Amino acid sequence: MGFVSGARRLERGLIVDSELRERVAVRMAIGAILRAVEMVNREYDGDITAALVFAAVVEANVGHLATNPQSTAQLATLVRLPPDELRRPVTGVALAATLGIPNETVRRKVKGLIEQGLLVRVDGGLIVPTQVMASEKMTRLTRASFLNLRRLFIQLRRIGVDLSDDGAELEAAVA
Repeated sequence: MGFVSGARRLERGLIVDSELRERVAVRMAIGAILRAVEMVNREYDGDITAALVFAAVVEANVGHLATNPQSTAQLATLVRLPPDELRRPVTGVALAATLGIPNETVRRKVKGLIEQGLLVRVDGGLIVPTQVMASEKMTRLTRASFLNLRRLFIQLRRIGVDLSDDGAELEAAVA
């Protein structure tokens, strides 16, 4: 018996057993996450906590733009990146809660990121300015992350995961 065993678990290169397909898909996603961690570790000199704080600020600042139809339409009219005015500031306390790490750790990491010019304080909290996101370093990291994501999508498609599924279960998970 090999990796794929049992009756008809593999058909034309696709995994037809839904439980097995889900397990393989999760392992592929874990691989993508680990590749992302490796990329970020290189860019942040091994300080994964600072990288996570930075990423959480980015997501808090612009995550709403991908879920709100009006914002998404507005974003589509932009040339490249959302301007600072569209970014939603986030507090250190909210970051600590989101990441599940102590407030003091977040405070120290935020202080360092501000000193590096990666974060700025504005009314309501912290943002990663558009200027930082447009930097060569961020452009390179974004491109590498996009390629990592495409690699995952290709792997998932190869095992038969339907990426176009827009069923109620997926809608509930994304909401």
